[in-house]
Amino acid sequence: MNWTNYDEKLIRRGEILLDLSFLASYNQDLSSMNINKIGRPFALTDGYIEFLTVVRYYLFNMPYRQLEGFTRSLST
Repeated sequence: MNWTNYDEKLIRRGEILLDLSFLASYNQDLSSMNINKIGRPFALTDGYIEFLTVVRYYLFNMPYRQLEGFTRSLST
């Protein structure tokens, strides 16, 4: 048995691939959502909220406050 390959397979099981491409157009998406908006402007895009939903419920099952810390670390 090739232990190096076996170890690498075990390590790769822990990888989580997150598609953060929606962040590249975040400002543009937010601006387009707020065009002709009456009242308080949107602060988050739909794509970002969907991303946080996946992170909170499907990947890590984390409490709300922990998710808040996660989002703060993303903004840095």
